[in-house]
Parts: sequence; C-alpha cells; structure tokens
Amino acid sequence: MKILMLAGIAGFFGTILRFILTRYVNHALPGFPWGTLIVNVAGAFIAGFLFVYCRAKFQAYEEYFPVIFIGFLGAFTTFSTFALESARLCADAQYMRFVYNIILQNVLGIAAAGGGLALAKLMWR
Repeated sequence: MKILMLAGIAGFFGTILRFILTRYVNHALPGFPWGTLIVNVAGAFIAGFLFVYCRAKFQAYEEYFPVIFIGFLGAFTTFSTFALESARLCADAQYMRFVYNIILQNVLGIAAAGGGLALAKLMWR
C-alpha cells in the first residue's frame, strides 16, 4: 500500500510538471506539438539515467521502481497525447508535420534514453 500511495503522489507531481511545461512550450511555439516532444524526450533521458543510477546506488531500487518510473515518469511523459496529436495532424492533412512528429518522438526519445544510460554509466564506473 505504501508503494501505491507513493506512486500516486509521484504521478501527481509528474502530471503537474508535464501540464506546466507543455502549456508553456506549446504557447511559445504554436503549430507543432513541441511541448509533448520535449517532455517525452526529457523523460526518456531521465529514465535512462535513473535506471543506471538507481540500480547502482540504491539497494531498495526494485521496491521503489514503480514510484519513479511508473508514478512520476509515467505521468510526466505521455504516449497517449503523442498518439492523439499525431492522429490529429494526419486527420488535418498536415502530413509533413505528422511524419516529423513520428520521427522526432521516436528517434530523439530512443537517443535520449540511450544518452541517459551512457551518461550514468560514465559517472558511476
């Protein structure tokens, strides 16, 4: 029950942070879902980094995995919004933006996760 409550609290903070960042970025840079891209890429980097860091530094890593990765990062990043924004771009016949969104989200997300893994490995060798 403790982990469930902590994951819920972490999810609350992840959701609030995502809401603030995406609103700010999408207001500053309208016309493309930059806010979703930024939170997803940042979340992927943080996930990669924390995966290595937490496993190396915390014995209770497995127990608290749901708090960090499912609670906070699961709420901070958003596949459903990415999917909806992509579908809307396609439905609105904005095909180039649709393709750019699909490519950027996936390529930058995977690269960011790999970068987070690599940085953490370099720091804790």
